Amino acid sequence: MTSSKEVFAKRREGQLEEAYQIALQLMNYPSPDEWDVRAFGWCLIDLIKRDAKAEKTENLNHYRQQLESLEVPAIDEVLTRQLEQAIALCNPGGRLASKAKQVSKAGRYDEAAEIYRQLCRSGAGDERVQTSLGWELYKISKDLMAKEPVDVLAVKRKLNEYLKLSVEKPSSLHSRFLQVASKFAGVERFSMLSFSRLWGLDFLRPNDWERFINNVGKEFPSLAEKVIQQASKEAAKSNDKDSLSYIIPHVDKAIAKCPENIWLSLNKAKVLLGLGRNDDALTFALDVTRAKVNDFWTWDLLGDIRIGSEDNVSLSCYCKSLLCSSDDKFTGKVRLKLAKLLIDRGKFAEAKHEISRIVSHKAQEGLKIPADIEQIVAQPWYAAVTQTPSNNDYYRANTGEAETLLFSYLPWIAGNVGDVFSVPGKEDKPIQKLFLKTSSDPMEVAIPASKFELFNVSAGDAIHIKGERDAQERFQVYIVAKRASGVPWDVFIERIGVVDHVNQQKEVIHFIVDQKVDGVIPFFDLEATFREGDAIAVKLSKYTTRQGTRFRILKAAETHSKPSSSIRQTFQDTVRVRNGLGFTTTDVFIPPPMIAKSGIRNDDIVSGVAVLNYDKKRGSWGWKAISVDCE
Repeated sequence: MTSSKEVFAKRREGQLEEAYQIALQLMNYPSPDEWDVRAFGWCLIDLIKRDAKAEKTENLNHYRQQLESLEVPAIDEVLTRQLEQAIALCNPGGRLASKAKQVSKAGRYDEAAEIYRQLCRSGAGDERVQTSLGWELYKISKDLMAKEPVDVLAVKRKLNEYLKLSVEKPSSLHSRFLQVASKFAGVERFSMLSFSRLWGLDFLRPNDWERFINNVGKEFPSLAEKVIQQASKEAAKSNDKDSLSYIIPHVDKAIAKCPENIWLSLNKAKVLLGLGRNDDALTFALDVTRAKVNDFWTWDLLGDIRIGSEDNVSLSCYCKSLLCSSDDKFTGKVRLKLAKLLIDRGKFAEAKHEISRIVSHKAQEGLKIPADIEQIVAQPWYAAVTQTPSNNDYYRANTGEAETLLFSYLPWIAGNVGDVFSVPGKEDKPIQKLFLKTSSDPMEVAIPASKFELFNVSAGDAIHIKGERDAQERFQVYIVAKRASGVPWDVFIERIGVVDHVNQQKEVIHFIVDQKVDGVIPFFDLEATFREGDAIAVKLSKYTTRQGTRFRILKAAETHSKPSSSIRQTFQDTVRVRNGLGFTTTDVFIPPPMIAKSGIRNDDIVSGVAVLNYDKKRGSWGWKAISVDCE
């Protein structure tokens, strides 16, 4: 008796017509089972695919009618999917779509895209067809971008064509086109902002917010972060209220997800400034300036935000900006804004210096002089006034309000000036030490000596600073000024420690203040001779290395003060001696040389002085005798 197994066997052998006839017999039985249905369905699917590929259409409708009459088990998803595709092949549109898939597999993406366009023009371009066309457009775009030089216009045409399609959003295809567009941000006559609006930033997927990390661990911005940064930058330049309002919620979302991206905060500040929300813009601009305090453009932005409401602050910010950079290639706009404020204040000599710098640079580069500068040069006072040779002193004298604006939230930290040193090979870049007051020992900070001009100061002089730790936990110094109420080295505190080791060979002593503070001092830095167990008064500063916190000695001296009992104590106890090592019943360690020299034996009662000691082998703290008497 025939069965569905025979049908499947004939199909595998390529005897499709025989398999079909057997399947027909099975379906004519009074109660064909589900495997009979499956066998008949697969035969029909194979016949339709065969005839559609050979363009033999005379039997397709008959096969389709049979296929549509089948009740395929819903659990068989593979058969159901193949059935739908086979039915589609029975109409001209379906056969064209199948042909498009075949030519696409062969790498002929342009030909495949044209077939899908033909289907769309004929009215058969449903969402599935338009999605298929979208994928072909993506493949074409990818190939175009792989060529040198890139045919930018051709890629832009593909982007525009895709935006007109009706496809699923959000989706992988939709995000891939955003990725393509992102690579063309900044290209002439391509607006990332306009594309983003047409694409719809609300359709960003969670995957689009995931940052990429390469094989060496370097992290790159996510697609969403990158696109919003590009679009918001463009919006800030557009001065178009509608575009500015559109991008704000998306920038807010990006900042919330990527708070470390300072460029998003910069763009947010500029967007808010474009909307006239200067006070709101100031909050973000201050964050940017604190992160990029030595970049001229951050101070320029602060000046623009306060212009009109606090012109004195704006002038101060522009002065600070020009102290950060004097490169005429970039500072022309800042100089012009400062010059206008100087003219308003009757500072014509200083204003002429700024305008002259702009004019000279334009002439040198062969560039046209802007109309507003020509108008200033044409004013009577310009020819009558002798310009200042430099405005640097004026800049320095007028940075106070800018610094107050930026660092008003920070407290003043008392400090002392340290010495200046150079790294071998970089003698032209001296480094200035500063010591900042903390709740314990002062913190040592090293900054370029050229960063702040400290006049008439010596090592130890009292100063105060404003600064804070950055995202990498490095302390950034923003302002340094002399401190009137202070004396030399007044941020240092005296600590009482104990000498726990004297190395005559290396000519150094080692001291300990507590479990966290210890150090080494060369003999030549000491004004007295020390023995193990002696108290020592030290003034220390702390600094950070990759290995952790370290301490540097400012001063060490004899003292009559007693060290804490937590680091030096006397003892009297019974000793246990084994293999030349001694331990009292209170766990004071007595080194072998001391055992031998004193003739100490097991169960002797001994007394002496012990200091706190770290056992590197055991990784623990304990007590070590530095002197002992046997009773």
